[in-house]
Amino acid sequence: MSGATEFQPVSAPWVWNAAEIGARDDWALTLSESTLKEIDDALEGIKKRDLDLKAVTSEDFPLPSFAGQVAEIKENLSGGLGMSLIRGVPVDRYSRDDLRLILWGIGTHIGLGAPQSYRGDVIGEVMDMSHTGDIRRSYRSPRPLYLHVDPIDVVGLLCTRQAKEGGMSLVTSALALHNTLLAERPDLMPALYQGYQYSSTESDSTGEPPVTSYRVPVYKEVGNQMVVNFNASPIERALDQDDVDIDAISLEAIEVFKETAMRDDLVYRTMLAPGDLQFLNNRR
Repeated sequence: MSGATEFQPVSAPWVWNAAEIGARDDWALTLSESTLKEIDDALEGIKKRDLDLKAVTSEDFPLPSFAGQVAEIKENLSGGLGMSLIRGVPVDRYSRDDLRLILWGIGTHIGLGAPQSYRGDVIGEVMDMSHTGDIRRSYRSPRPLYLHVDPIDVVGLLCTRQAKEGGMSLVTSALALHNTLLAERPDLMPALYQGYQYSSTESDSTGEPPVTSYRVPVYKEVGNQMVVNFNASPIERALDQDDVDIDAISLEAIEVFKETAMRDDLVYRTMLAPGDLQFLNNRR
């Protein structure tokens, strides 16, 4: 695209700012006693049948009283704010393995599970694993996790215990960010729409090229809807490669995108409590 005038602001329910989210609670719900009993029964049934976690389907984890809330969550993710929060998972009552089964079981009512990494793990544990030497994934390192998009439609995060330090959950509407950048820095939009090459920390394990031969757009219209794809770490690793060339305006666009996404008027900050289960639409 040749000029900023070709880019238009987005108008949709998933375009919101921090104040708007803080003033409403229709995206959060609490599990009922009936659903908690059904979770216990479903978990017991899975363990009696000795089912592998990945083999568990929504039929294996029946939650009939949860059906109405599932419909609300799905609508919020696909046609609403793009985020939803479940409160009240009694994490103190279960072992870590049981919690993994419960998280997976609830997730089967939201969508289809997918691997988190080359390891094939469908549930990743967010904790400092630097003592193992394997910190290729940021959520296994002591480094802060900056605002980014995961390569999956919907991501779920269950809080089992709060961190000793930090642990704040940050969420920004990617399309509100789009509109802000378009209004304030329209000169950067062509670079964001063109996108960036990505580098993978797992290329040695997957056999994929260490850097993509193509650019991944930060913003692109897909199916008549604008979606986002941005993760600074693999972009910046790619830029460290000698054969990756980039112009000054594209470099500036990365920094301005990161900084603007963290602005107080855009980013919603919340401390998840043990038992909170957050779902986010990664495309929005």
